[in-house]
Amino acid sequence: MATVSYFLRTKSANSKIQIQLSVSRDLKLRTSTDLIINSDYWSDDTKLPKGKSVEIKNLSNTLRELENHILNEYNSDFAKGIIFETVWLKEKINKFFKRIDIKEDDSVFLIYLRNFIDFKESISGYTACTIRKLKNLQDRFQQYQTKKKKTFIIQDINAKTLIDFKNFLIVDCDLMETTANRFIKNLKTVIFDAEKDGKQIHHQVRGFSTGTTNTEYKVFLSFDELEQIKDIQTLNSDWNITKDWLIIGCYLGQRASDLLRMTKRMIYTKTDSEGNQFRFLEIKQQKTGEKVVIPLHDEVETLLQKYKGDFPPTFANNIDSNAVLFNRHLKKVCELAGVHEMIKGKVYNEDKKKNEIVSTEKCNLVSSHVCRRSFATNFYGNKMFTTPQLMAITGHKTESMFLNYIGRTADDWAMQTAKTFKEISNKKIKIS
Repeated sequence: MATVSYFLRTKSANSKIQIQLSVSRDLKLRTSTDLIINSDYWSDDTKLPKGKSVEIKNLSNTLRELENHILNEYNSDFAKGIIFETVWLKEKINKFFKRIDIKEDDSVFLIYLRNFIDFKESISGYTACTIRKLKNLQDRFQQYQTKKKKTFIIQDINAKTLIDFKNFLIVDCDLMETTANRFIKNLKTVIFDAEKDGKQIHHQVRGFSTGTTNTEYKVFLSFDELEQIKDIQTLNSDWNITKDWLIIGCYLGQRASDLLRMTKRMIYTKTDSEGNQFRFLEIKQQKTGEKVVIPLHDEVETLLQKYKGDFPPTFANNIDSNAVLFNRHLKKVCELAGVHEMIKGKVYNEDKKKNEIVSTEKCNLVSSHVCRRSFATNFYGNKMFTTPQLMAITGHKTESMFLNYIGRTADDWAMQTAKTFKEISNKKIKIS
């Protein structure tokens, strides 16, 4: 049975406390704890500090806690077949006292996050948006760490830390709860990556719910509103181009980052077994890296013909600038089309420099993401399309993600099934 004991190698006013882990008769590991005590206050009988002062009592408690820590680590590593050497004992003591080089040790969360960002930036498949989110997390957690006057180790981040960080984001940083939840979600992603990299993480992180990261207000354009938009007349060429991209987007179901880089080279024709020809567009989604194949709707074909078989021109050569201009023109196009339904949504308050949930006209809430959500929402529930068919186009991995995206729940799906059952029953009654 392994035991831990303490002793002093010298008798002086500043004696270093040594530790010994006795694994067996022949294996005894010894090293310094780097803790110091006046030898006058050391008991050779108990092998612990003696005295009634607060400092002595605190030192005794620390040594007892260190003993428990070393024995727990020994039991854990013994089961793994670890070879016990003095260097092992030193590492466990440093771990207990959190003696690490915070400039290099990636057990520190912010150091690991920095390396995580550097790695993501060095490989393809990660968008500027993803990197920006990680850097925002880095900035906010640095602020939080400064406030707490503490360096956070990955394995020390538990449910209490996550709750406290979320409250810091909401109260100190004046962020919306959904935004704070998104930070927590990204933080968990980094921690789970650290676990895959061999780091120990706190067991509470896995079961911690981030809460919803999507606002409950889902903005989409109905088929009727799309007809209104098609009918608008304007001499502004940018608004006309925006109108066409919007209609195309609502029938292709892609993000603006994919929509605005579509070209006729992505389109191909396929013939079925009966000799019927169909046209498809194949694109690799920039955010997910997934390939999606989309059949071309008649509305899309009509607009492609307008541009001699190709897509409308874009607004700028830079992808980010393109999306910004598209978003800006969208609001004006929807305003001209009379999309004035009052709904709740997220609006940026210039005075407070933050987003707020307010009631406003739908045209003020429309952004480029309305294309993908309108496609998913408008075609969901149509008996001619299954949910997996729509997911194959939007790129959602699970049905629950898809339903949450369009603001539906499993109850909505059950209601739709119940209505189908009722129709079947009514048909049977009529036949009989």
